[in-house]
Amino acid sequence: MKNYKRITCGCLSAAVMFTALAVTPVTAQAAAMKLNKSSATLTVGKKLTLKVQNGKKGAKVKWSTSQKSVATVTQKGVVTAKAEGKATIKAVVNKVTLKCNVTVNDKVVKDENATDITAALAGKTYKGTAEIPGVGNMNVMNLTFGEDGAVSGSMLSETTFQLEEFAGTYKAMLSGKKVNITVTADGETFTYGLTVEKEDYSRLSAKQKVGALEITVVIEEVKEEQ
Repeated sequence: MKNYKRITCGCLSAAVMFTALAVTPVTAQAAAMKLNKSSATLTVGKKLTLKVQNGKKGAKVKWSTSQKSVATVTQKGVVTAKAEGKATIKAVVNKVTLKCNVTVNDKVVKDENATDITAALAGKTYKGTAEIPGVGNMNVMNLTFGEDGAVSGSMLSETTFQLEEFAGTYKAMLSGKKVNITVTADGETFTYGLTVEKEDYSRLSAKQKVGALEITVVIEEVKEEQ
């Protein structure tokens, strides 16, 4: 039997776009060519290397970006976050266009008086859900914080609308009633800014506007009954 403690976080705009997933039969065929990331979130100044997977060895790749002011890309697939906003990185291989949607967040201002609360989250496991108008309650995030600063889990992809697994490291810094959780995984670094509602960190909150909607993702701590 499991019970949950609520933590609220509005960090997944892709959840609003989710409607349904089609189930198709599995067939024996060659894996489709794709990029190693279909979407990415970076903080200004951070870099990410994109690679073409399942492509012909030695094939020429032409890289481009839709917004140079937001994110640039070299002809080796190295993406650099320049300014807050969104950009689409494209790779053209043998007339096939592959895309990665990049979201760039502004740098978090460092507070010299902030307190490191990374250890307070260590050993905890969370499940995140969002109440989407017209869709209902949906699982959009799973997180497990390790004792050694490691974090693993899955998050909803804004392009595939499926939970994609990740593993990396995290750091949580508290300043007043605000806590910034910085996660580094798969070459990306991104920060979630949350508001503390309970002193024991059993409840945090944040809201994010997506188009005309303002969504809330609720993350509940999963605990086994003793």
